[in-house]
Amino acid sequence: MARSFVTPAQRKRRIFRDILLLAVVLVVLILRLDFPILTAEQALEATQDRYFFGPGEVITTLDYSREANKVKIGQYDRYYILRHGDWYAWCGVNHYGLFWQTGGLDAVENDPDLPLVPLVVSDWNSGAVLVISNDPEITQVEITFPISAETKQGYTLLSASQTESTENCFLILYTSGPGFVFPEDLQVKGYDAAGALLYQSPKPESWATRYELR
Repeated sequence: MARSFVTPAQRKRRIFRDILLLAVVLVVLILRLDFPILTAEQALEATQDRYFFGPGEVITTLDYSREANKVKIGQYDRYYILRHGDWYAWCGVNHYGLFWQTGGLDAVENDPDLPLVPLVVSDWNSGAVLVISNDPEITQVEITFPISAETKQGYTLLSASQTESTENCFLILYTSGPGFVFPEDLQVKGYDAAGALLYQSPKPESWATRYELR
């Protein structure tokens, strides 16, 4: 049987074909898996694209990936608070070694007729709620929601507040212990600089029907 020989020209064509095939595979992986992502900004952009949001303007960030001693909220290493028109969103991304990874996003449309509009950023036991203020007189925002009672069966109410804001956005951190925060269970209040109550959202029906809180 005669041996077949590969000419230098054929070898070059095969190498070129293999390189081209590898490049196509890498492009597909990047498009399908968002990998590799070298910067947090790229992870933010990819996450917004995946959720069909924005691109949004970054209002503030919460960064836990480089602060090992800081209590972490939720499951992400970095949170972005975003604004796109009348819509506000949080976007979470993760950091693994040299690379970043896309995460989650949730959004709410601001209603100018409401003094306060809440958005749950993280519903874990160490979490956060973003509250958008449409009333310039409000200087302190308070959130209240049910949590499991530690000393007895049933539920009790937990409140947390914030006086610092960025572009009329109050980011309220809380530690609730076991349990989660559901948007339909949340009540928000707004106070002026003298401590007078300016706005209080209706008490959620779930407090009585689900948690038996009167």
